[in-house]
Amino acid sequence: MLSLLSVKNIALIDSLELDLKSGLNILSGETGAGKSIIIDSLNFVLGERADRSLIRYGADSASVEAVFEDYRSPQITTYLDDVGIEAEDVLVLRRKMSVDGKNECRINGRVATLGTLKGLTELLVDIHGQHEHQSLLKSANHISLLDSLGGAETASQKDKVKALYGEYSSARRELGEYGDSEERARRLDILCYQIDEIERVNVQDGEEDSLLLQRKRIRNMEKIISALESAKGQLEGYGASGVAAVLKSAESTLRPILAYDDGIDAIIDRLDSAKEEIQDIADTLAEMLEKLDFDGRSADKLEERLNEVRNTLRKYGGSYEALQSFYTSAKEERERLENADGHVEKLYKKIEKTSAELVKEAGKLTKLRLATAGKLEKDIGRELDDLGMGGSTFKVDIKSVDEADEISANGADSVEFLISPNVGEPLKPLAKIISGGEMSRFMLALKNILADVDGIGTMVFDEIDTGISGRISAVVSEKLCNISRARQVIAVTHMPSLAAMADSHFLISKTAENGKTLTHVTLLEDDTEEVARLIGGNDYSEFAIPHAKEMKAWAERYKKSLTAV
Repeated sequence: MLSLLSVKNIALIDSLELDLKSGLNILSGETGAGKSIIIDSLNFVLGERADRSLIRYGADSASVEAVFEDYRSPQITTYLDDVGIEAEDVLVLRRKMSVDGKNECRINGRVATLGTLKGLTELLVDIHGQHEHQSLLKSANHISLLDSLGGAETASQKDKVKALYGEYSSARRELGEYGDSEERARRLDILCYQIDEIERVNVQDGEEDSLLLQRKRIRNMEKIISALESAKGQLEGYGASGVAAVLKSAESTLRPILAYDDGIDAIIDRLDSAKEEIQDIADTLAEMLEKLDFDGRSADKLEERLNEVRNTLRKYGGSYEALQSFYTSAKEERERLENADGHVEKLYKKIEKTSAELVKEAGKLTKLRLATAGKLEKDIGRELDDLGMGGSTFKVDIKSVDEADEISANGADSVEFLISPNVGEPLKPLAKIISGGEMSRFMLALKNILADVDGIGTMVFDEIDTGISGRISAVVSEKLCNISRARQVIAVTHMPSLAAMADSHFLISKTAENGKTLTHVTLLEDDTEEVARLIGGNDYSEFAIPHAKEMKAWAERYKKSLTAV
């Protein structure tokens, strides 16, 4: 349930916190006091369109935070898992908008997209009123609501249909991958060509880099030879100019003083070692020069091989790893196609068998839905009769298909709720009902029946009393009270009988402070005077207070009767 709504800088609201309770929460107050602003704020944090004109004059930004307690349901837990948000003890939603157009949504402190926020809040709150945040008006939801009323038997049958649909779809998909015999033959030709090409070229791991290095050496051969010869000449020397000659000269210079210094002997040994190392290097350079034997034909072959390797890599993935992966999968597909005839025959038999079973089980599901629909139509009829719409006709329109390839995981049916509010008028989809009073009463009837099955923990009714008066207002109040026993209800109303039913009554008022008009909210400990105001206006008549007390006593008797049941 929604336990806290915190609003900052929305229209007339500077800063406001609404501590909501379980049961029936009533919001009332004078016209223009700010009741609709609170609903607009709630819609905003639930993900509806952001209207920057709602930002309070003089403020740079506005924000709304909603805290939910006891909110977990299988659907909500699954949704949070799917979007990677941990389900904590409380759920905190926060949304902010700025005058510069920037928006920010957070779920439990984590930044979320608007779509993610809306997907979550549709499972948390159902708002009936000016804003179309109503799951029941979406025809796509009607089939699941109908099935919820069908109970365990319908749920079990849906599971059977879903499993068969999975088998049937999988077999058809696999058969489609094989294609017909001509397509398989063409595909085999292509695969054989590709496999043969890969095997013929036989690209080695790292070969392209090796070839590029060889090509670089060939293109710089003259420079390499010149450098090797020059270095070899400098080491071996010509006459007395080479390194070897210099080392030999240094050794000859030092030998006459051996008798005078013990350290000279060690130096001469090191010079001998240096002469050997220099000679070894010179010999290595000579060997490298001998091996540099690249003619024009070798260069052409290298270039040809490099192009072949590059073309093969490019055709089959762009890298050695991708080439090997393609090669492996191509061989597996070739083997599968070469042995396809037997498997295709098995698939045809499986499709034939599962399609017949799918049609049969989907038909059983349709019968269960028709039975549930008949009961729902009668229940809605009774509810509407209570609500003064006895001339209305409600119908669950079920359209079914009878071919396996038209059936979905949800069965063979599409479901839509239709209504004719008056005798002689055609049935219409719920979303096309025009009268506000008719819409309010029908939705109330449907929600009263579905209160225990649609899984939404908080219902908001924004002026449900539109077009309702007299005896029907008392019935509407009772219906809303019924719903609030199973979930939290928040209702904005001008209807005294509904206000009298409140478990928690919040008075919305506005004041002028320091040249600004501000909205305030007060939880009423005793709401008798507010109920009286709703009965008789601001100028209370001498009968308004007694009437309000009588109405509250009636409401208490009704609530106790529900508890007794």
